[in-house]
Amino acid sequence: MIRTSISQNLFMRTLYALILTSLFLILYLFTVAQEVRGKVIAEGGYAASNVTVRFKDKSNAVITKPDGSFKIIAKKLPDTLYFSAVGFESYKVAVTEETLKDPNFEIVLLNNRKELSEVVVTAAGLKKRNISTGYATTTAKGEEVYGSGAPSFKAERYSDMTGSVAGVKIDGYARDEKIRIRGLAPGDAFLNSKKIGYADTTIFDKTAPYANILTAGEVNDFYKWKMWEDFTETEFKQMSETWKINPKKRITVQLQNENRNPAIGEKVELIDESTGKIIWTAYTDNTGKAELWGDIENKNAESKLKIVAANGKELKNPGFFENGINTLQVNKNCFVSDKVDISFVVDATGSMTDELEFLKLELEDVIRKTFEQYKDLNLNAGSVFYRDRSDEYLTRHVDFKSDLLKLLNFVKLQQAGGGGDYPEAVDAALTVAIDSMQWRQDARTRILFLIMDAPPHDEYKDRIIELTIKAAAKGIRIVPIACSGTNKSTEYLMRCMALATNGTYLFLTDNSGVGLPHIKPTTDSYNIELLNTLLQRVIKQMISATACEQPKTEQQVFDKTSNPEKVKIYPNPTSGNFVIESDKPLKEIFVADFNGKIVQRVSSVNEKARIWNVNIGAYANSTYLVKYITTDNKWGAEKVVLIH
Repeated sequence: MIRTSISQNLFMRTLYALILTSLFLILYLFTVAQEVRGKVIAEGGYAASNVTVRFKDKSNAVITKPDGSFKIIAKKLPDTLYFSAVGFESYKVAVTEETLKDPNFEIVLLNNRKELSEVVVTAAGLKKRNISTGYATTTAKGEEVYGSGAPSFKAERYSDMTGSVAGVKIDGYARDEKIRIRGLAPGDAFLNSKKIGYADTTIFDKTAPYANILTAGEVNDFYKWKMWEDFTETEFKQMSETWKINPKKRITVQLQNENRNPAIGEKVELIDESTGKIIWTAYTDNTGKAELWGDIENKNAESKLKIVAANGKELKNPGFFENGINTLQVNKNCFVSDKVDISFVVDATGSMTDELEFLKLELEDVIRKTFEQYKDLNLNAGSVFYRDRSDEYLTRHVDFKSDLLKLLNFVKLQQAGGGGDYPEAVDAALTVAIDSMQWRQDARTRILFLIMDAPPHDEYKDRIIELTIKAAAKGIRIVPIACSGTNKSTEYLMRCMALATNGTYLFLTDNSGVGLPHIKPTTDSYNIELLNTLLQRVIKQMISATACEQPKTEQQVFDKTSNPEKVKIYPNPTSGNFVIESDKPLKEIFVADFNGKIVQRVSSVNEKARIWNVNIGAYANSTYLVKYITTDNKWGAEKVVLIH
């Protein structure tokens, strides 16, 4: 009896312990495990069924239902969800506690792009059998090549090379292997430290890159102002009269506080003193400078001007840019906002079919990298896609979001269609982007990338000018990107919009082999680089700012430049005066800000001189670039730090 009683007690204790343990385990699971609900959509807009959804540790996985929905238990958060299915590109998304609160957690999967495997390298670029997915650039008259960040291809066989190709990283053969070259063009290109030429060969692409494909260039007319003025008197004269817009009477002003720090994000007005009329409104950029225009609409008005800035500070009779930039000291504490707004406005008409799918991939990659690189900033991004009147839709947009996933979903769901005639509803897209999107007034930088291949309709010409002026008055910097099919008249308009809003003009090139032919810009020379790299560089240039303390060299955002001659600058840092010394003659010397925008030209340069004295004491504390041209037309640059 005693033994039986002991056994029963032991059994009961064990049972109680198991029950208690189970209760604790159930309670723990309810506490820790959380259900993630969502929906998977194909880029065509339909529900994606039979998609495998799993977490990183692969311990649990589910399949999406016919309506694309899924439920999956998360053992811990944050974690990463992986999505995969036949016919779709694999995708992964970070899941956090905030995801559980989202009633519309959706994932858009791209159609599989890995089926195209054969790349043909030609003098025009790298081409697939059906579509182009590679990148190559050529060195020609008036062009320079930037090859950093090029896609990587696995080369399994190759043949003799003629000409020159740069910007493509080819791996797969030994580092000491010789590549035979015939007819190498001037300005030899290098590939992995090897001199190379055009390749008439086939490369079997094992990695199938999707972004880093499109090639592009930049013409920033602020950097070559005299040339822009010459063009408006010659090549662009008729177009100036057609569009009734000509950014010519340029007035540049730099605001700085009493400690010589740049005053960023300050409203500046150009006013006609005789009438009190506001002629132009702008905001200072990330360098503390604002661009103002005295007669952009070609009305030939002569006015007695003054600049009014923060707290009513005035500068009467400001000089035009040919006489240098104006400086104005304002009573403002040094403050650099951490807010940045970026909008992508994209033409989605039928004429964009040849490039839109590539652009979607490039934009996704650039947006991801930008959010990743600038985690310390309060970054918002949004997008507008537009077609034309009488199409399926006129405009679609997603407002500024810090939620990266929703923006990327929106971009991936867009497709080209409609259109018909050459002009498109550019005015409607800009109206939505400028008026309907919630630009933050206290943002450090506001950028509007305008990706298009056609002009607005004639009846909306005046509206485009109104919207451009309104963008400048809101501090929105328009950066047009010209796609295939853009004509010279549209190029002129796009460059005017960039100038009027302190932006820059970008354009796609034929070097990627993607799309129909692209026009070359009216300029003396330009660089070819990956659009992906170029967009990131422009964003960096427009948002990087000198901290309120003394300038630091690591804040420089200009490209590394060569020093073809032995040029010395001293003292460096400087409080204003410094000396430029060269052992060989120089033709021209300029001083530019860290974005590359020219702020001063050294006028006393002659081929006999070897030493030049320069004073930049009127400018704000920052890092500047001394750019020079040698007698054999080579560019060089050195840095100088200004600390008052």
